[in-house]
Order: sequence, then C-alpha cells, then structure tokens
Amino acid sequence: MAATKYANCLVQKPGPFPLELQGKDGGSAKDPVPGVKTTHVLTADESEQKGFFFVDGMWLWSGASREPVGVPHKHDFDHVLCFAGGHIDDPQDFGAEITVWLDGNKEVIKRNSIIFVPAGVVHGPILFNRITRPVFFLTVAITGKYSRAVVPQVARPAGEKKYAVVDELYKSFTVAADKNAPPPPPPNPNLKGARIMHIEADKVPGAFYVDFVWIFKGTGAAPAKVHDHDWPELIAMAGADPSKPHNLGGEMSIVLGDETHATTKSTLVCIPAHVMHCPWEFHDIETPTLVFTAGPSHMYTGSHKKD
Repeated sequence: MAATKYANCLVQKPGPFPLELQGKDGGSAKDPVPGVKTTHVLTADESEQKGFFFVDGMWLWSGASREPVGVPHKHDFDHVLCFAGGHIDDPQDFGAEITVWLDGNKEVIKRNSIIFVPAGVVHGPILFNRITRPVFFLTVAITGKYSRAVVPQVARPAGEKKYAVVDELYKSFTVAADKNAPPPPPPNPNLKGARIMHIEADKVPGAFYVDFVWIFKGTGAAPAKVHDHDWPELIAMAGADPSKPHNLGGEMSIVLGDETHATTKSTLVCIPAHVMHCPWEFHDIETPTLVFTAGPSHMYTGSHKKD
C-alpha cells in the first residue's frame, strides 16, 4: 500500500521565524539571535494538521549574545520552553548559560531544562550568555496557532512562583506502581543513548507530558508497543550535526496506521488522536540525534498502558 494517508503527519521544515524570539515588530529569520550561530529547524501547528498543537525548534550551535532577544509577552495558553544539550560522555553537561525573564524574575539556566509557563505568566526576553556546544531550543504550546500579547515585565514580590523550571532528570516514572511487576527490559546493547529530561503533572502541577532522549549511535527501537492515545502526540528526531542541520544521524522509521514511513531528515511526526502507531525504529545512527516527544495530556496515557 502506498504510504499516503499519513504522509502529512511528517513535518520537516521550519516556520518563518522562532516566534518566542520575535521583537515587537517581528525579526530577521537570517539572524534570530545576534552573536549566536543558529539553525531554525522545525515548526508545526494546526495548519499542518487539524487539531494539532504548536511546536517550534531551533539549534543554537555556538556563540554569545550581548543583548537579550524577544520582548516580554504572555499567552492565553500553557506552554513550555525547553533547552536540551549534553554529549555522549556526559549527557547532562549543558555547556551553556541562558538567562530567561519569567514573571518578573531573572532565571539563569545552566542545566538541561524544561520551563513550564502557564497561561497568563509574563515571560521574555531571553539572553543567550554563552553557548559552547549544541543546544536545542524547543517551544511546545497547547494551542493550534501561536499568538501573544506584548506586555511589560514587572517585578513581583517574593512568593510562590507561577512557573516551574525543571532542571533535573525526572526518574520516578520508571518505578512500577505494582511491586510484583516484572523488571523493565535491559538496555539495548546496540543503541547508545540517554534520557535527559521529562515532566508530567505529577512532577509539575498543571504541566503536560514532555520527554527528551539523546541517541548517540547505534540501531534500536523505542520500547512502546503498538498503541494509540485519546490525544494528539508529537514524536520527533533532530540531527545535531551543524554541517548538516536538517539531516538525522541515520534513519528513523515509524508505523502510522497501516503505513510505514521512513526518513533521514530531522522530522516532527504529528500523530492525530486515536491513530495506532509504532514500532518506532532508529537505523544506523552515526552522529548524535535528539529525540523528543510531547502531548497535551497532563499524564502520559495510551492503549498500551491498559494491557
């Protein structure tokens, strides 16, 4: 069968500009972060697929900014700002320093981090103080179309923060609720990788599911069985070679419904709700490739979890 029904689920191009970094009057797609070498890689929203949410990703390769980019603004939807770095010898070694203004506070990011920004929280601008190795900047927003309101960033009195910065590996999801459950399968010896970030609502109240994994080299597959969700899911891979920023370090393939789709390009796979998917396989990964998944669900759920 020709693989056509779900071909539009694979998105391999960026939008016109990394929208979180826009000034009041937009910005130049050729130089979104002055002083930092960048590549805007991937963007998707409901224009790609009805009912999908907003996703935007770019690589920060190296350099430093003298001035912040973007402006203080807020949204009427929840979203996350993610900064993912690391390398094969130390996946948690960020190799960067980034300052983000959030709800009147100045947060300095020095580790792999997922920042949960609830609707109405003022955030921006962002200062990329130092980038010494590749960092992926991903925005995921629970809305079909990105929009914002430019507002002042005002200092607030000390107290409970309305946002959350998750800068440590979240491991509790690996612990089985059933103490008599069999242990998880051993790591695939043919695949070198590491999970670096993860959040759900039990870790950050109100947050939605986001997960990041490095695949450094090898051949293997995601552990999930064939399943579907009651919500649309993003699964994605982005190659981390600055000389070939739109290429994976090998090939990935995924089964959507009764179709198998394979690609060697950095790709957002935008899976509609109730579409059966997997296996999701990685073939001959030779250079580091970042894998990330997300969905507008407070907790990761799926038909395979009912087994």
